[in-house]
Amino acid sequence: MAEEKKGFFSRLKEGLNKTRDNIVAGIDAVFYGASEIDDDFYEELEEILIMGDIGVNATNDIIERMREEVKKRHLRQPSECKELLVESIKEQMHVEETAYDFEKEQSIIFIIGVNGVGKTTSVGKLAGILKRQGKKVLIAAADTFRAAAGDQLAEWAHRAGVDMIGGTDGADPASVIFDAVNAAKARNVDVLICDTAGRLHNKKNLMEELKKMNRIIDREFPNAHRENLIVLDGTTGQNALSQAREFGEAANLTGVILTKMDGTAKGGIAVAIQSELNVPVKYIGVGETIEDLQKFNADEFVNALFDIKEEGTHPEQTDTESMDVDSDETSVSDDDSHDGNFPENDQIQTDIPDNNADVCSSAETENDTDVIIGSEDKGESVDEDSAEDENSTEKPKKKKWFFW
Repeated sequence: MAEEKKGFFSRLKEGLNKTRDNIVAGIDAVFYGASEIDDDFYEELEEILIMGDIGVNATNDIIERMREEVKKRHLRQPSECKELLVESIKEQMHVEETAYDFEKEQSIIFIIGVNGVGKTTSVGKLAGILKRQGKKVLIAAADTFRAAAGDQLAEWAHRAGVDMIGGTDGADPASVIFDAVNAAKARNVDVLICDTAGRLHNKKNLMEELKKMNRIIDREFPNAHRENLIVLDGTTGQNALSQAREFGEAANLTGVILTKMDGTAKGGIAVAIQSELNVPVKYIGVGETIEDLQKFNADEFVNALFDIKEEGTHPEQTDTESMDVDSDETSVSDDDSHDGNFPENDQIQTDIPDNNADVCSSAETENDTDVIIGSEDKGESVDEDSAEDENSTEKPKKKKWFFW
């Protein structure tokens, strides 16, 4: 699981390269180029944040918090403010633990959004996430307008290993929702995920149909926990905000799935969404595979955006450091070679003393470990020899300096 999360963070970091170039480069120029913290400093920073699709409201909140913290901490240099900016953005994007309460209850998740944002694939990926949690999941294919939409969703249902309820092409989407809701009750399903047509937010009849489906769910399954997630394309920038506002009038939005973050220069929209709409980003997508949709983590996102390395995220380094301090046989056996070279056994004992007693360096191989652990006496003798070599190398140095 740790490897999966590390891989996702790496992909997110790579996906935000364009956003980083668009926003962070300009921010660094302000922090390290300004001579003092004054109104001009704040104005330049404000302009860069707004141009980076972070939004007016979010930018105003961030700048206001920075002003307050600068006064509290009595900061004088602009470079000292970067940490304040990072902290403020993380606070803006924080997702409460209650945002995922639907995972603990019998729920119906309504997936909505315009054409081409990735709703159908998000339904399949979300089903996979919940399936891996041990949930019984059912998918409703209510996108009956788009050609082959049902076939596409059936393929995703197969990948996720869940069942699907669908209808014929051109069928009434509300009837599909009705059948799916009753099937979910009969099968005692934990989560019902409803895919919908790519409704253009400026088409009144489609928005009214969305309201109709919501009324059916309210009538047929009133006790189910309701979750309305809108899928937004991260590459569309501020246009995504207008889409979310329009859909918010037809459905009570409870969260956002932000897709296509693996190459957009407008990743700052993730900050704007939560500030402008007061709707949390709950999931973020960075690729096409079923594992490329993950729960949104504000700290990971901002760290990836600003290229900040979290402490404790590189276990290899911490292991290597502990190996340098601890030179007993256990530490040697716990860590393998990083370079993959396996020297002959008869070379090991001769090589160790020549390295200034660095017996437990991170370059030790598995064969090295076997030889040293094979005899405790040998391990002890090696340590003693190494210690003697150190002393012997230090003594001539003292004599040389003495005669000099």
